[in-house]
Amino acid sequence: MNSLPETLQRYFLAFILTIVLFIILTYVISMGLGILVLFSTAEGLEFSRGSKTIYPLLFVAVEVNVNAGLYFLLLWWIFALCFAAAWRFRESLLIQIGGFLSKTRGSPFSNNLLAMPLITSMLFVATIVLHFLQSQSGVPTGGPSFGDPFSAFFQFSRAAVVEEIIFRIIPIGAFLVTYISIVGKSTRPHFSSVQRFKTCILAVLLPEKAKERVGLRTVGEGGLFGGGLTVVEWTMVVFTASLFGIAHYGGWEIGKILPAALSGVVFAIAYLYYGIQAPILLHWFFNYYFTVFGLSSDFYSAEIDTMYSLTFLANIFLGVILWLAVAIFGLIALFGKFKKKTIPPEP
Repeated sequence: MNSLPETLQRYFLAFILTIVLFIILTYVISMGLGILVLFSTAEGLEFSRGSKTIYPLLFVAVEVNVNAGLYFLLLWWIFALCFAAAWRFRESLLIQIGGFLSKTRGSPFSNNLLAMPLITSMLFVATIVLHFLQSQSGVPTGGPSFGDPFSAFFQFSRAAVVEEIIFRIIPIGAFLVTYISIVGKSTRPHFSSVQRFKTCILAVLLPEKAKERVGLRTVGEGGLFGGGLTVVEWTMVVFTASLFGIAHYGGWEIGKILPAALSGVVFAIAYLYYGIQAPILLHWFFNYYFTVFGLSSDFYSAEIDTMYSLTFLANIFLGVILWLAVAIFGLIALFGKFKKKTIPPEP
């Protein structure tokens, strides 16, 4: 009798894995479409020959004009490097695909790239529901105006990198460097100056690895709510997410604040667990991924339009399935606790 639930579980996990791998395949396709639509269409070539202003010092009023096409290629390579890092996180994607269906190889969340469709689809569904509820309550979301679709695609792509540097990597990274340096002096007094410097660099790039290095409890060991994140770390998550939400009020309507803040919480937790590439990729999903499919469908054959529809439906479907699974298992857990309390103890 016990084999039936296990068999059903394996079939369910195999079904989820199929959708996850399809979505990962669409990530690869979308990366190719970005290069194709910008450098093989007349409109894209015209846009790429123009210039864009960058602020290399971020908070200092120093402007530099660069070629738009070269700037986009720089952003594209940053995304590509992030995907490469996500593929190799902890265990490689190929090893974790086998582990997804196995009880002995840990969680699919051990690999950043395998976990990404699970995280983004649930967050995508949550933001859609939140936007709908706000619109029904008369809270507008609005949206920025860019003038032409290529400018919108470029601005969204740039935001996935620049906004993560400003709202996640700089504030949380600076906090982690300070926090881990202070803790490391007491837990690892034998560290040399070079080792401490490497630990500080690691704190920005891979916070989990830096915490392991100085003997702190990690998310992998204690989970999100089991001591893996300290109170101060949670404070930084909420603080940066709040700033991220408020910043979206410029260019959007007030209804964008809450969905952006919710996304900011997920982005920050992903940064603390997976590393610097994770929040950039999650932001990439919302800014680049769907935008490039919509833009490409305007210039290429109906196959792109079909792929765009399948991509959208696959993410929605996976998110709904996962939220239902969370609700069902949550109710089962609550029922189990309630049943435990109602059964009188044996004398």
